[in-house]
Parts: sequence; structure tokens; C-alpha cells
Amino acid sequence: MNCEMSETRTRILQLLKMRSSLTINQLKEALNISAMGIRQHLTILEDEGLVEYYVEKQVRGRPHHIYSLTDEASSLFPTTYANFAVGLMNEVAKINGPGFINKIFRSRMKSQLQMYKERLDGKDLIGRIKELARIRDEEGYMARFEEDENDYVLTEHNCPIAAIAQEYPHVCDIELGLFRQSLGTKVYRVDHLMQGSHKCCYRIPKPDDSNSTNESSVDDQSSNK
Repeated sequence: MNCEMSETRTRILQLLKMRSSLTINQLKEALNISAMGIRQHLTILEDEGLVEYYVEKQVRGRPHHIYSLTDEASSLFPTTYANFAVGLMNEVAKINGPGFINKIFRSRMKSQLQMYKERLDGKDLIGRIKELARIRDEEGYMARFEEDENDYVLTEHNCPIAAIAQEYPHVCDIELGLFRQSLGTKVYRVDHLMQGSHKCCYRIPKPDDSNSTNESSVDDQSSNK
């Protein structure tokens, strides 16, 4: 993020990135500042070309202004030199064939798996998922942990390797396998940035009392739910 941008405007951009679109009232509740203050910040962000809105008519009452990020705002979030990486891999594929790229991804996954397991070692399932969320957040994925009645939920609001995944979609399958092997249990991807969602969301079923001590390992080649 631009170091000269105010903390409030930075937070607005982060919220819009995480939630796709928000109204002024929703932003007001999230940030605990006045609607007038939110409007002032949004006006600045609009002038900078980072935020846009559309008007949603209501059956009753005034229409809602729905705010979201522009394409230009995407450059503010981590991309890890994606264009360079994609270009480099394309050149490698020309020399060694596209199958060699998958070998690189798998080799990288093994290194990540070792590092992840070192940090997850000794924790119960919920502890492993929370630690995995912290790791992914550190890596630029804007990862968050939640849970509901049936599942633990890991959500990633940013993809630093989006450009790579668009060119080589198999990396997403390998990443899903990484989660399954790291956690030692079933993981289902229910939302996917590469399929038009604004986030990647993974659900991990809570173990039944009968098998909570016997979490099964899942092969990294398993397909999505």
C-alpha cells in the first residue's frame, strides 16, 4: 500500500478487497466512523481511480451506493513480481516442455510442506488451521480463519500468484494438496478466484467425536469437492 495513504483509506481498500463490495453504512459499521467521514475518504479514493460505485435501487427508501475496487486498485496488493515469474516459466517451458513446470511446482510444494509442518507440528486440528492462516497471511494471501457449526473455514482474499495461476491452473490443485497434507485432513475449496469469485475459500469439516483422534491424510491429487 502507498505509505502516504491515510490509515482509514488503506483500511477501506482492504475491506473492499476482502468483501468485494460494501455500502457506506457497512463501511461505517466496520470502521466505527461517521457516514460523512466515510464519504470524504471514498471521494478521495474515487478521484485517485481506486474505488467506483453503482446505484442499487430499493423498493423503499433511498437507493444504495455500492462501492468496490477498480482494476487499478489491484496493483496496491501483493503480486510477487508475477509478470516476471510468468515470463520466466514460459521460457523454461519452451526449453523443457510444459510438464517440467509441474515438476517445479511439486518441488516447491515439498519445500513449503516441510516448512508448514514445522510450524503446525504438535497442534490440534483447529490450532493447525489457525497457524496455516497465519502463514498464508504472512505470504500475502490476506488469509482469515473462521468457523461455523459444521466446518472450520480458511479464506484468502488476495492471490499473490494470480497471474501464474491463470497461466498454469494446475498450481491451484497443487496448493489444495498442500493444505490437505499440511493439515492431515479433508479440505474442500468452495470459492475460487480463478473461477470468478473474489476470494478463495476452503472448508475443513470438524471431526466427529468418534474419529477426532484419527484424522485421515488425503492425497494431494484429490479433486475439488
